[in-house]
Amino acid sequence: MTDTDRLTPPLGEELRERRQARGLSRRELAQELGVSKMAIASWELNYHSASDEHAAALVELFDTSDRRASLAERRVLDGAPRGP
Repeated sequence: MTDTDRLTPPLGEELRERRQARGLSRRELAQELGVSKMAIASWELNYHSASDEHAAALVELFDTSDRRASLAERRVLDGAPRGP
């Protein structure tokens, strides 16, 4: 584990923080991505990770390229299970 890893919140926590910062409910984000609100909840709780397609949409929506690896890259690096 690197120093950066220790300072980086879990992926689901980052997703929740960014969603809330934009004033979006889970339902609204789910509608935007074409998934269920339960899928959003499972990503935020780190039960599952977004598919590459949905991860790319999240990266674009939240513009995560500014300070960390994209959600898709983090999913691969973290070895998180694939989910809805």
